[in-house]
Amino acid sequence: MVDHNQFRIKQLAYKWLQGTCTPEEEAELQQWYETSNGEPLPIPEELATDEQQLKELLFLHIKQEIQASKIKRIPQWVKLSGIAAALALLFILPLYLVKRTTGDTPQVAVKTQQQVHPGIKAAVLTLADGTKIDLSAHQQSVLHQDEQVKIVTTASGTVQYQFTASKNTAASRTNSIETPIGTEYTIILADGSKVWLNAGSVLTFPESFASNSREVKLSGEAYFEVSHDSKRPFYVRSNEQTIRVFGTHFNVSSYPNENNKTTLIAGSVQVSQFGKSKMLKPGQAAFTSGGNLIVAEANIEEAMAWKNGFFYFESTPIKDALAAIKRWYNVDIVYKGTNEKRELTGKIKRNSTAQQLVETLNFLDIKCRLQNNKIEVEL
Repeated sequence: MVDHNQFRIKQLAYKWLQGTCTPEEEAELQQWYETSNGEPLPIPEELATDEQQLKELLFLHIKQEIQASKIKRIPQWVKLSGIAAALALLFILPLYLVKRTTGDTPQVAVKTQQQVHPGIKAAVLTLADGTKIDLSAHQQSVLHQDEQVKIVTTASGTVQYQFTASKNTAASRTNSIETPIGTEYTIILADGSKVWLNAGSVLTFPESFASNSREVKLSGEAYFEVSHDSKRPFYVRSNEQTIRVFGTHFNVSSYPNENNKTTLIAGSVQVSQFGKSKMLKPGQAAFTSGGNLIVAEANIEEAMAWKNGFFYFESTPIKDALAAIKRWYNVDIVYKGTNEKRELTGKIKRNSTAQQLVETLNFLDIKCRLQNNKIEVEL
């Protein structure tokens, strides 16, 4: 049976180490420290396989807090050092006891296993004539140029369309950019709009936009910063949903076999689906549920986490969370058990190795293990 109090403290400790605790959560952690009498909490056995890394993470954070404390009042420093000491006991003492109980000269088992790495910045660009261009090489170059458009890449990993034809040019040719599983990329369209593509996504767009409107199609997930142009409304069509944009920043998640979700960061958009239209204000999201189009307050940090280099889960159904992990790490997910109501709450860096990811999931009480290119999860 799970000790929910211990699980809660482990969650808070994890967030404290990553610097993501709210003031209320820090107060809760401080209260635990003051009543814990210095007794350590047990940790999942899986974390004991990487003691050195865990120690380094812990003591690096403690060192940073010590340096920061030099410009703080003494009472705050005392609190920080106390929590740091308690967390050192929480993590290190159980590891020490695990090793001591196996004998005076413990043997470390070394497992040879295929390395699994996080996603990279790469994509495949398909031109109107069917030519495919690999965008994994991060260098500045001209990919294509004709009388209508110039396509260039930058060293930072962005492809940019530069419109070169006159305004009287006929209807533009259609291109597409795909980020396969395990990749992400950024594109600047001919009107200056910028689009970040998450793993497993496809954006279809014209080389240049018409004089009266702008339209793109999306499958997957993307973050848009649309250039304002009052004479040419911008439309995003995705999985039976149409988004009319009025110069704004927003995130669209529209993976096949998953519910659509549009989250507005700034500006204004109109979302249409099922014959209904909803206007969004900044901080709101429109999503599908049971065949209905719903508008509700949004978690902005969650919506933008992938673009900012994180996985962010807030009571997220475990299979939804692992679907995002699968797309980024390009791994198979194998489920054991039938408790599909499990949820995951936590913030994980997307540049973590797969092994670090698995250790973090175990720390968050999601029992799993990495076996070559597969993550086995106990529900």
